[in-house]
Amino acid sequence: MTGRSSSSTRSSFRVRACDNCRLRKIKCDKLVPCSSCNALGVSCSAGEARPVTPRSRPVQNDEYEQKFHAIQDQLNTIQQTLLQISRPSPNPPAIAVSGSTPARQTAPPFEGQSSFHHETLVARDAALSAAVAARGGELNDQVSSALSSLKNSLDSHTPAPTQETTSEPGPQAREPLLPADIVVAVVKKVKARPPFFLVSQSWKDTRQLETLCQSIYFPLEPIPVGSTTLLHGLLYFVIRDYMHEGDPDLARFDLAWSETFCERNFSAGLNSYQMMVDPTLEKVQALLIGVIKAQEESDSQRCWTYLSLAFNMCQTMGMHRNVTSLADPFPVADSKRHAFWSLYTIDKNISLNIGVTSHFQDHDIDTALYTASLDTKQYSWDLINLITVEFAAIQGKVYDQLYSIGALRATEDERLSKIQTLSMDLMTVRNKLLEIDVSKGLYADSLHGMTACADFIAYSVLTVIYRAQTRARDAMAVSSQCYEAASLALHSHLKCIPYFRDRKAHKQAEYVNSILLYPSFTPFVIVFTHAITTASVTDLALLQETVKSLELMKGVSRGSMHLYTLCEAFAKTAQVVVDSRQTLTGLAQHQDGSLILPGTGPANIALPDVIWPEDLFDSHVDQADISMFLNNFIGTNRSAMDILNSNYMIDPN
Repeated sequence: MTGRSSSSTRSSFRVRACDNCRLRKIKCDKLVPCSSCNALGVSCSAGEARPVTPRSRPVQNDEYEQKFHAIQDQLNTIQQTLLQISRPSPNPPAIAVSGSTPARQTAPPFEGQSSFHHETLVARDAALSAAVAARGGELNDQVSSALSSLKNSLDSHTPAPTQETTSEPGPQAREPLLPADIVVAVVKKVKARPPFFLVSQSWKDTRQLETLCQSIYFPLEPIPVGSTTLLHGLLYFVIRDYMHEGDPDLARFDLAWSETFCERNFSAGLNSYQMMVDPTLEKVQALLIGVIKAQEESDSQRCWTYLSLAFNMCQTMGMHRNVTSLADPFPVADSKRHAFWSLYTIDKNISLNIGVTSHFQDHDIDTALYTASLDTKQYSWDLINLITVEFAAIQGKVYDQLYSIGALRATEDERLSKIQTLSMDLMTVRNKLLEIDVSKGLYADSLHGMTACADFIAYSVLTVIYRAQTRARDAMAVSSQCYEAASLALHSHLKCIPYFRDRKAHKQAEYVNSILLYPSFTPFVIVFTHAITTASVTDLALLQETVKSLELMKGVSRGSMHLYTLCEAFAKTAQVVVDSRQTLTGLAQHQDGSLILPGTGPANIALPDVIWPEDLFDSHVDQADISMFLNNFIGTNRSAMDILNSNYMIDPN
């Protein structure tokens, strides 16, 4: 009896097809919502289980059904168009070579709310909403059809994802790669102990190198150009680090040859046509490494060029906006933020040093900072680099608020207020840096050295801030606060030298590249100007001690040699002037210690008329160059680094 009762229940109830499927006379899978309605994006009025009772077939409303079919046809057309746009190529190449066809889709270019494209998206969505609403009989057939056609037209103007090209047109041979056994050994070493470059740059995704190697050495998909360039850039720095350390596990390989090989292929990739089109994260990361390398080599022009290209890619991909990374997996989103803020930090520093506006503008950035590692060995480095982002933001404000064309239009009170605010903000960030516990981090000796040099960088930027001081009645060339900050900067540099004096060349290079060449040349020039204006023996001694410290590291890089040569020439000039007890003409010392340019005309600063020893200057810098420099630096308020990079101060070798 129980079985008959159950059978009777099952036969007396059934799930109805939804209203839409019944009206369209198609089979309904009776899910909630059903597959057909879900694909069309319309609401599904699914039938519920009801007792089976004899009933007549519902009366069809011919006008309603025709209206619904018209909307359905339009939506089907839209759906088919979207499928055709997004459908991948049916026969993709199995292995990518340099001359292969597009391999990887890139995101459509980011556009802000003011763009025409953004407005068309709003209009398209409004058309879709109105077209769907029309099925309820609120609009007649002509209006409904017009709205659907409008949506279809707007969809056709929506840019589809572009395909990343792997090379210029034309067949080319596949790029050469390092022998696989070397790469395997290096990857194993990175997994066991990350190299200094990755740790110090907060490149936390150490598995990225392994993933790149797998995708390039054993390709299952076409290899994008950005991947190969990024691989060579990472391998260049990683192999260089292990070679400097003399790692025994890699002693059987020719690391010097491998480093040169990667450097050559990395440079070729950066300068190729492919790096300039179809932005991807890997290309941005490769350009970041190129920027770091150019900065090490004191090639400011190449550094600025790579920064410009990387900035354009960041803008195109929307990496400066938080909304563009919301749908990304966390590791991808964090890698984007790391690349963006690393470029931002360098851009603000270079911008202030060479005296031009930065690429990355704070008023248009809302992306979050990248996340510090939970690993205590990496955490200290991440914290330092994140605080450096804050420091870089202040450097950007120094240029924007004190040295830009717009800043020159500010009143004297406005300028002094900004100088006070910026100087206080700068020292606040400097204090945060000094509070970091670096004892547990990887490469702790380098961490100690970096934090010990915080004063040198802070006082160097403070010198640039105070250099912007002026007075209403006369022109202040060097204020007493500016001179004091410059002196503190040079004394701080001398305190840093013991950390690096007796270390190997590659450890000295850490100080040169990360600390010494980071700020501008301004503190040395300020102390030099004060020395030859006041015939100060104390200033002269400070200049000479600084030159001696630079001599210890002049062979580390082209940048350190260039800095040493220039400082030596300035120090020798100061010695002749101070010994002669004659002073610089065109400047006068005020009672509070400030140096003043008397008069309202153009600056006419000149070295005293003394007998200059024949061997005082080399063939590249002489007293005329120094006089020209002082008139440009003091008289026109130009950036020290901008002037030093001019033709008359450049060593042609």
